[in-house]
Amino acid sequence: MEEPIRILWVQPVAERGGSDLALLRTLRSLPRDAFECHVVLPSVGPLTPDLAAAGAIVHVVPMRRITSGGGLRWWVRYLLAWPFTVLRLARLVRATGAGVVASNSLHTWYGWAAALLTRRPHVWHAREIVVQSGAALRLERYLCRRFATRVVAISDAVATQLDGTNVVVVHDEPDPGEFHPGAAGRFRRKLGIDDEQPLVAAAGRIDTWKGFDVVLDAYERIKRVRPDAGLVVAGPPVEGKEDYAAALERAATELGARWIGPYDDMAALYADADVFVSASTEPEPYGLVIVEALLCGTPVVATDHGGPPEILARAEADCGLLVPPRSPADLARALAELLPPTTSTAQRRRRRPLWRPDPPGTAAVYREVLGRSSS
Repeated sequence: MEEPIRILWVQPVAERGGSDLALLRTLRSLPRDAFECHVVLPSVGPLTPDLAAAGAIVHVVPMRRITSGGGLRWWVRYLLAWPFTVLRLARLVRATGAGVVASNSLHTWYGWAAALLTRRPHVWHAREIVVQSGAALRLERYLCRRFATRVVAISDAVATQLDGTNVVVVHDEPDPGEFHPGAAGRFRRKLGIDDEQPLVAAAGRIDTWKGFDVVLDAYERIKRVRPDAGLVVAGPPVEGKEDYAAALERAATELGARWIGPYDDMAALYADADVFVSASTEPEPYGLVIVEALLCGTPVVATDHGGPPEILARAEADCGLLVPPRSPADLARALAELLPPTTSTAQRRRRRPLWRPDPPGTAAVYREVLGRSSS
């Protein structure tokens, strides 16, 4: 029997969102009999039990994800600690017998050096569109081109910012067994929302660029023509943005919208919505919440930049509308166009999924990097 492919994943944050959840989905897509996954986290975090349940062996090495908010002192500490962190990762590569090193974000700069020291191939998973710093993007382009055997971009929008010939696009795909129209009914029943109220839903981590303020402005406008329409917003605040999220929550409450914070049963939320909205003011690298909503048969209104245009282009006909970013008037018009005249659990359960998932592609990348066949 052939030895499993051993991967050492370098995951720079230990939260429950963004690249963390993307890594969890990737691990679940890899056949357990063919892959042995080791995940290095900077600390034990809320996702650690889920990673272990997915079959990963978790290790802890203190490290940091690059951030545009770091001051001079932050950068000095980062640079002083960087070589020691790389050496610890290199020792871990050898100790685990990993055949390949994987970096789970453009903004983690340790994995390429650990792979170089141990003479392992390096796979860099690019999950960001870099708009915060031109200098960081230029450096990350160079590192990906020079020190990655393969760069796995989450979308064409992410791939176009990188200029190497080693870039391949592999989309994240939700589980159709979890996200489907049949989940309708649970969410409204749990929150006491009228089954016949037309409902707009927005979800994601609450950050300044996610456009939840635009959603609230659009909701105020749409209530003038559809006073029966409801709005629910779900998601936790990004660390450091708690005051911003609290201000939005107050504004939502004044408008009569429901601000529910973190929510676990997202499939039920999507399936019970009549329209899902993603109003990011900066380009989304992909937009997995959009794909999840489409699988539940829920049409989508999204901003016309980054990953959402390619998602809607791949989706079924009549899947939704694109609007300019930062335009509550356009967003309100699109929502008014897509909201149905009537709704019910029975109607929502009869909707057809608006998305056809791609077959998993990550395993093929790692087999190709190591010269392995799938047989």
